[in-house]
Amino acid sequence: MKIEDQEENITNCKSQSGSKEKKTNMLVAAFIIFIFPIISILVGAFIGGYLGTFIDISTKISEIIGGILGFALSAVIIKLFDKSAKADEKIEKIHWDDL
Repeated sequence: MKIEDQEENITNCKSQSGSKEKKTNMLVAAFIIFIFPIISILVGAFIGGYLGTFIDISTKISEIIGGILGFALSAVIIKLFDKSAKADEKIEKIHWDDL
């Protein structure tokens, strides 16, 4: 790829950045996919254990149920995030042959 083509692609990307299309940062997407489920399982287990003392059932069972519900909630949120996130089709793809 020539330098002129690269400069043209950069200017096209800069001019398209003002569009109202929703683009997702890769760091945010990685956090949502990998870290968020772990956090939601821990929070669900904590809330389940806390509520288990009030309901008067075994704390371990309520923690397990809370963790499962936290994981299910995170799966639903990830699915909604996946539908709302949109990959930019106009950006130039980098292939291994180009390297």
